[in-house]
Amino acid sequence: MNNIHQIPLFANFSDLEIAQISEMLTAREYEVGNVLFLEGDPVSNFSIIAEGWIEIIQALGTEEERLLAVLGPGDFLGEISLLYQHRNRSASALAKTPVKLLEMSPLDFETLLRQQPLFAFRILEETSRRLRRTEEATIRDLQDKNRQLNQAYQDLKAAQQYLIQKEKLEHEINIARRIQEQLLPQQFPSYKGWDLSASWQPARTVSGDFYDFITVSEDKLAVIIGDASGKGMPASLVMATTRSMIRALLNSEQGKNHYFPGILLKQVNDLLVSDMPAATFITCFLALIDINTGIVRFANAGQSLPILSSKNGISELRATGMPLGLMESMEYEEYETRLIPGDSLLFYSDGLIEAHFPDGSMFGRELVHKIVEDNYSDPDLISVLLSHLSGTAGYGIEQEDDITLVLVRCSSLMEA
Repeated sequence: MNNIHQIPLFANFSDLEIAQISEMLTAREYEVGNVLFLEGDPVSNFSIIAEGWIEIIQALGTEEERLLAVLGPGDFLGEISLLYQHRNRSASALAKTPVKLLEMSPLDFETLLRQQPLFAFRILEETSRRLRRTEEATIRDLQDKNRQLNQAYQDLKAAQQYLIQKEKLEHEINIARRIQEQLLPQQFPSYKGWDLSASWQPARTVSGDFYDFITVSEDKLAVIIGDASGKGMPASLVMATTRSMIRALLNSEQGKNHYFPGILLKQVNDLLVSDMPAATFITCFLALIDINTGIVRFANAGQSLPILSSKNGISELRATGMPLGLMESMEYEEYETRLIPGDSLLFYSDGLIEAHFPDGSMFGRELVHKIVEDNYSDPDLISVLLSHLSGTAGYGIEQEDDITLVLVRCSSLMEA
């Protein structure tokens, strides 16, 4: 081992001393990636790196794994463990490159410490440096962990505030939902020979859809279905405003004494258009039914066309008009039809026909018409439609929009 003079630890030793030390050393080689020893292993030797590089790693193979140092030619390892009684490794060592070690037994190491003060001084000097580096690394780790804990605390406080705000918002939205439900008819008007039913299914907690049954007079019933653009709270506020306006106008003396749904929609539009938020509007279909004769006068402001079904088939109440709140001075044409016993009218919002199948196709008007035609005499037609929609009839459809259904069925008339 003629190259021992090149190792800094033995640089000032005499040839005789080098010869003596050489007899104490045994060469050992390791391949790249070899584990030289593991943390906690008992120390068997004092080792000097003659060639190659070694990584010193704590908690090897765990989430807490940490690289302590990279040692190269001239560095040594194992001295700290040998100076302690239990002689266990404080870290693991991994060959970063092919490595050649010169190893000395614990007994020879202790003998050399006693006989060579310079050797002992250099060992202690390097040990002190390593302990300082370890202490500094530990302090840095503690500082990092303290920063992480502080950040985690701040994140926790922010998350707590978010949850408080979220719970508060959810509470307010639930209150809005209950208020909105109270705005919908709690009890339907009762007329001999007429059956009324409805379903209201918001896509979210609150809805932009609405419907209403309003007794205008003893023999006049107003049926309304509407849909405010958008979803959630803004749409629900617009919906509540529009519903209140229609009710107020229908309950006014002018509303009670006139039978003109087109004029009423025009009045609502004129009231809404000046205060309506940008890009917001309401579609609405208004039908006024004479309970005695079955005559239906209706007007439409952009709403889906109701389906009239009878034993002779189905048709739509065709009426067109701009949605409410978009443009000033809009006119709404009125139309008339007549229901006879056995006929029914289905009003629906566009959430029904725009629902999507898993393959991306829409529920669509044609399917709605087919279901209505096949089940026109079923008094529970709304449940049949919802059954198809929810998947109980073999479909798998996710509700993307509010869905409102209103069914008016005539079974007899006073003036037949």
